[in-house]
Amino acid sequence: MIYATSSSAAAPTRFSRVAPEGGLLWRTDYFGPPPSPKSSASVDPTQVSTVTYDPPSPGEVRPPQAFLVEQEPNAIVHPHFHFVDQFQVVVDGGGQIGRHDVGPIMAHFAGACTGYGPITPGPQGLKYFTLRASADSTGAQFLPAAKERMARGPKRYVLADPVHPSTPEALSARTEAVCEAVMHEQDGLGIFMLRIPPGGRIAAPDPAEGSGQSMIVAAGTIMHGGKALERLSSLFVSSDEEPLMAEAGPEGGELLVLQYPRAAA
Repeated sequence: MIYATSSSAAAPTRFSRVAPEGGLLWRTDYFGPPPSPKSSASVDPTQVSTVTYDPPSPGEVRPPQAFLVEQEPNAIVHPHFHFVDQFQVVVDGGGQIGRHDVGPIMAHFAGACTGYGPITPGPQGLKYFTLRASADSTGAQFLPAAKERMARGPKRYVLADPVHPSTPEALSARTEAVCEAVMHEQDGLGIFMLRIPPGGRIAAPDPAEGSGQSMIVAAGTIMHGGKALERLSSLFVSSDEEPLMAEAGPEGGELLVLQYPRAAA
């Protein structure tokens, strides 16, 4: 299945919560079930969620999730983990994840039950997508409060090198479509940038190589379903779909593809 939501269509869902430090944390929901209710206190690092996570049964397919987070300069997301694999992609601003400096466009992958953070915004704030191939609506599991809920087993955290979108001038002057591999590991985990000239087309990598793909329009526009998806629009392609044929709009387009690793046997 393919999901697609433009940034303009998602914009009305934007709302804020107050972080422990007093700044605002904004969330814009794109598709999939909300990661936590708007009324929840899921940004309180001293609270342990009362919602039980039930892993998918064999053969069960859960919808993906995509939402955009904005942290004001005095709003910190404290160390935590989630029960599912996820990508986060910094698209504006800057700051740190743990001890690592981050800025646009940088992606990191955190495997299920892998702790990471804190996520600390810089003076300009920090804006990033959270993307999951399989929905988790239990909210952040803050550490150390929720340590007992963390499953034992291998942990995995990967911070990829930055990838820079083209300027509008460079994008409109492009004549050839290319797929650049930012990262590609044996189990399918991968990050790719599709750079497409005006009106051009290129096939994305095969989603069957991993467990599906989340995508973000990084520059220009991408055509889908007869509509133009502008910058910061998001898509998801499940692993049983054919590779997405990405088509750029009249100004060209760039599409960041984030591929989830195959499930362990």
